[in-house]
Amino acid sequence: MKDYQRILVLGSPGAGKSTLTQKIARKKQLPIISLDQLFWIDNETTITTEELKTALQPLLAEERWIMDGNFASTLPLRLERTDLILYLKVPRLKAMYRVIKRYWRYRGKPNPSGNPDRIDWEFLQYIWEFPKTQEPLVKKYLKEASRAIPVISGTSSEILQKLDA
Repeated sequence: MKDYQRILVLGSPGAGKSTLTQKIARKKQLPIISLDQLFWIDNETTITTEELKTALQPLLAEERWIMDGNFASTLPLRLERTDLILYLKVPRLKAMYRVIKRYWRYRGKPNPSGNPDRIDWEFLQYIWEFPKTQEPLVKKYLKEASRAIPVISGTSSEILQKLDA
């Protein structure tokens, strides 16, 4: 497969974006850009969407990276520099299970990516509705992008197999 240098990893919370990103980053020796790490200042404070866009500009200008995170408001900006999109698709119940498991595991402290894990009804609803609300939004932004960007979707193992093909 083509040697992609700027890879965007998308998917619902609990889909495995960070895990897949780390595996590919190690294999391809790509620097990781985590939108969650940029977005969260500490366990209680986040930056604004405009601040996130500003923080992304110099990172997107780099020639090589793999980036994980959804943040639909920044997607058009990120698509301008993306060579490949990896779209993780997992069943909603599995994603919810993973999020709840991660919450209980790191309850009261930041998870390994340094971000707080919170669970409330709104967040669980976001995960449940993700295929209906976020996937169409991603497709819309892809249509509006200035060029065609290849998309590989599936589970983490399916995506890794396709990348190795």
